[in-house]
Amino acid sequence: MAHINDQETINAQEEQNRLLTRYEPGRFVETAGFREAGAFGLTVSAHDSHTKSGVVIKYQKSLFAFKRKLEVFRRMRGDLHFPNLIEYYGKVDPTHGMLYCLAMTNEGVSIHNLTRGTATRWSNGNCVRLLHQLVKAVEALHNMGYCHRDIHPGNILLKRESGGLLTVKLIDFGVAENLYPPPHPAYDWSSWQASLQTCQGMPYTCFDDLTSAVFILFKVINIDPFGARRHWKENKELFDQNPLSWFEEDTMWIAEIYGEIQKQRSHGVDYSGLFRMLGISVPGIPPLSPMEYEMTGNQISIL
Repeated sequence: MAHINDQETINAQEEQNRLLTRYEPGRFVETAGFREAGAFGLTVSAHDSHTKSGVVIKYQKSLFAFKRKLEVFRRMRGDLHFPNLIEYYGKVDPTHGMLYCLAMTNEGVSIHNLTRGTATRWSNGNCVRLLHQLVKAVEALHNMGYCHRDIHPGNILLKRESGGLLTVKLIDFGVAENLYPPPHPAYDWSSWQASLQTCQGMPYTCFDDLTSAVFILFKVINIDPFGARRHWKENKELFDQNPLSWFEEDTMWIAEIYGEIQKQRSHGVDYSGLFRMLGISVPGIPPLSPMEYEMTGNQISIL
């Protein structure tokens, strides 16, 4: 066993050395745009002196999480639902030691930041547009053979494209896993955005990603069926028994989408069926129509 551990240490050191040789001092300069600490690392805005453009850099201490993100980035290169990888490298920080770094395109502002500090409820039309694009992104990831496992408002971005359209981007693949076989949880994956099945410790499937995608809408229409952390499992069980009770007539379609995803657990995923349901969920609103918003300076306000 000691021999195996010694070899793993040697391999990790060799990998660190290879990554350190990719580091170009001065290429990426941090800017004042944002600096956000998460469970799996630090994300900062930066300027790329090679391309003269703004980028996002993710610093991580975990080599495992870094390698998983890099693997997924390579698979999804060029897909419009995700950021594009610009560069990857390692560097030694005087305070934090070895950091594993991913530089990627800046894909906009998160749902978390868009909804923080405001009680404004998104329109029904924008809700169905958001969910349609998000399910498309989740489907694309699943088609690559991965489940995300961490779909929450901070990992969903809205990007204002050059023509003014808003597009949904899915980010942060540090805990992504292969879909098949369904990964058994190594520890408690309970969270506000997790499905009931995930909170019960069941193997993670594509349906759990889709369920988390639906829960994103709860944030933008200002409902909270799950409450405080200590009540998550209990409240998710109650919600699962009667999801319709949380919605008004005009938003009942959200509960119906949730119910359809749970039904599909027994007979197989059907993305096309979900898209058909979304197509008739809000009368007069095609889900592929542009999201409606206003600009105040550089700030997006979703209507």
